[in-house]
Amino acid sequence: MKKFIIMAAAAVFIFSSAYSADAGGNTCTASPELSSSFYPISLHSVLYLKGYKKDNPSKELYVKAEVIKIEKKDGHDYYYFYAPQVNVRYLVRETQDGIQMRVIKYPFPFFGFSIEVDLNPPMIFLKYPLEPGTKWSHKGRAETTVFGFMKIVRDIKSDFEIVSKETIKLPAGEFEAYHVTANVDEGDGKGPHLEKYWYAKGIGYSKADVAGHFAELVGYKMFDEKSGTFIEKLPEGVEKYE
Repeated sequence: MKKFIIMAAAAVFIFSSAYSADAGGNTCTASPELSSSFYPISLHSVLYLKGYKKDNPSKELYVKAEVIKIEKKDGHDYYYFYAPQVNVRYLVRETQDGIQMRVIKYPFPFFGFSIEVDLNPPMIFLKYPLEPGTKWSHKGRAETTVFGFMKIVRDIKSDFEIVSKETIKLPAGEFEAYHVTANVDEGDGKGPHLEKYWYAKGIGYSKADVAGHFAELVGYKMFDEKSGTFIEKLPEGVEKYE
């Protein structure tokens, strides 16, 4: 199941006494130094990303990924990210252990429609606490139904590691970030491949260098807890991302 995913290992909060959400669906943490500050999220937050697919690097992609709603799944509230330019959607939520992904929706190869892939169990792609050297693994199944009746099931495995905490320079600015790698086996018989992600403080997903694509942050619209308002930095030529 190949995909161009605007995520972090494939898109960070803490459900504890330090976490709450306001009526608008915005996350509120007690301290900006918490792990959750490296994947802040709220309704209508936006990431502007520029990148390319590795099989066609000369063609730049301009992507706007927005949290458009909160969707309930298995009794839990998930934040629904949507990137219309690449027709990708995914659902994430925070647990005490970290950020997990439950569903991915992306274009089915060679056909003009999207498929919904359920990850069972949900996959933690950013594990708390954020500390360099932390390693964890995910084993599960990716399940989807094509044409309304054809069920496809694959066993998947991902080995994650928080490699370092570093300063990264992006078109959107300079950020303190955690570098996370994922050695992913999609169960397609091709074996594992290495994916690299960076999560910036106050932003979240900010850079990816994986087998299928490269992407980096060029702008954003994020909820600011101190002021209770959104702050934004729009990319040059923002109309390309709409």
